[in-house]
Amino acid sequence: MSELRQRLLAAGPQLTGRHAFAELSGELIASAAGLGVEQFAESFPSVVAYVDALQEQFLDEVRNRVIKVTTETVPGLLRMKLATESYLATCIEYRGLRGWFIEARLRPELSDSLRRRNQIYGVVIGSEFSHLGWPAPQAAARLYLAMINEAATLEQRAGQARTDVREVLWDFLDGGP
Repeated sequence: MSELRQRLLAAGPQLTGRHAFAELSGELIASAAGLGVEQFAESFPSVVAYVDALQEQFLDEVRNRVIKVTTETVPGLLRMKLATESYLATCIEYRGLRGWFIEARLRPELSDSLRRRNQIYGVVIGSEFSHLGWPAPQAAARLYLAMINEAATLEQRAGQARTDVREVLWDFLDGGP
């Protein structure tokens, strides 16, 4: 990744506390990165492409953290819980960005990208449910993924982990076959 692009992406989290998603512009992002708007345009064709790249970077971070905490764990319930905890903790840490991503979901330009990413995670989670012997692992995965995303949204709004919400996730997992 070019240094220019990296500087622009690094400016995103700094802006989340001061600006709503709707206020984003190439000029604002470039200014926060100490660059000119033309340099933003060289790296990103639009603010939507910029936010998509931010989300990709965020999901890379999530994936790296999940792999780190689950790499020594066999497929199953414990691994799913560790992965979920890691995802939710990362969402709280980056709650400002996640707030932008929630707003961005309403943009049709990003909906296909978000849907594809969710499908990929659904397949991964489905394989865990399959390993646990759930009769409809892909359906369970889609429901669990929706639950995780909602839990992340509730925690993002609260600005902290919600034990009550996480207990519901564990109850769902523990209620399987």
